[in-house]
Amino acid sequence: MLELQTVRRDYHQGDTNISVLRDASLSIHGGQLTALVGPSGSGKSTLLNIAGLLERPTSGEVLIDGMPTSSLGSRRRGILRGSHIGFVFQFHRLLPEFSAMENVMIPQMLNGLARHEAEDRAEALLAMVG
Repeated sequence: MLELQTVRRDYHQGDTNISVLRDASLSIHGGQLTALVGPSGSGKSTLLNIAGLLERPTSGEVLIDGMPTSSLGSRRRGILRGSHIGFVFQFHRLLPEFSAMENVMIPQMLNGLARHEAEDRAEALLAMVG
């Protein structure tokens, strides 16, 4: 489960403080499909970056399966992101020199999965999306 607890994100430009998120909270359970919609500039990308452990909140907490992430270093955050978080983007960013199968296999192999296991899993995942 992904949980955001009273997350706040502020940016500073000189003497100006810009609050992009103010005490945002949400819970997303494993397997739950969630769409984040809103007008341009409403904080959607910032919320996704924080939920995906790409950016740290100014305050509040992000929990992954009940584990607080605020004190984790970059390496541990990257490992957690690779094993627990997935995004579906509006525009794909596939590596053009690789096949669809290879594009799905590469992140799995980077996470330590053997090539044959990554290939089996990639076949199953690609079959799910057609």
